[in-house]
Amino acid sequence: MSHLLSIKDLEVTFRTAEGTGYAVTDVSADLKPHQITTILGESGSGKSVLGSAIVQLLAPNASAKGSIRFQDRELTTLSAKEMDRIRGTEIGWVAQNPQSALNSVFQIGTLIAEGPIHHKYITKNEKPTFVRKILTSLRLPEKLDKQYSFELSGGMAQRVLIASGSGMVPPLLILDEPTKGLDDNNVAAVKRIIEDLAARGSTPLVITHDVDLAEELADEIWIFYGSQLVEQAPKEAFFKQPLHPYSKGLIDATPKRGLVPIPGESPAFNTRPVRCTYYPRCPAALEICRNQACPTVTLDNRRVKCLRY
Repeated sequence: MSHLLSIKDLEVTFRTAEGTGYAVTDVSADLKPHQITTILGESGSGKSVLGSAIVQLLAPNASAKGSIRFQDRELTTLSAKEMDRIRGTEIGWVAQNPQSALNSVFQIGTLIAEGPIHHKYITKNEKPTFVRKILTSLRLPEKLDKQYSFELSGGMAQRVLIASGSGMVPPLLILDEPTKGLDDNNVAAVKRIIEDLAARGSTPLVITHDVDLAEELADEIWIFYGSQLVEQAPKEAFFKQPLHPYSKGLIDATPKRGLVPIPGESPAFNTRPVRCTYYPRCPAALEICRNQACPTVTLDNRRVKCLRY
């Protein structure tokens, strides 16, 4: 099996009082196992919705069409019970915002062991040993198992949230903005944890807006813009020569590369894209970009959605 996860022609829409919102459109991608992939893009681009779609945890007003295959199983056709068996044991999910994602009613040890006990990965009698092992692996004090999430710092809460989603070392681990709002020391700690999980057999898929984190952590980069996946490339090739104009703008906007802002505003999601979503902001736009949708072009081991190729 060359791909752990294959997404084809995925579209996710939301029903709102104003009409239909298009959060993910025309997304196709293949995730390779045994490497770290980051989905990189600005806030509101749709990248977090893509993560939710993979684990089948979309909001009630959302609907999805297209194919999501994990280890040769079509996730979009599974029953809720079948998906529950996969979620946690085979696909781990670490949501944004640990303070709201962690249930403050239960002690940390219970939160870490809840999934493994539910899936019969461990027994209740094995819980203390399992929790101690997980806390130690995340460089957290063992006494944390008796504390509650509201007693933790943001960095500790984030590591506990990762523990609750990765305790069974699932083949695929999706982390949504795992370093958002953290200081440099906690970002470094989370980065080490993700690298350790990859070394133990998980394939992390990290959703982030942090270009520097992606450069330090990833083997493969996926760029998300305006509800679409506009570039996919190995990290070294991507940062040496980004192909999509948005990719170049994203890199140039980082502090160590001059903080050059991308002009204009992100596209609205109230209509399905019928042309290049980056056209209004693109410094390299052609006249054809005004009215024509972009195909995804494969160039060696890279893919780019741009009419210039």
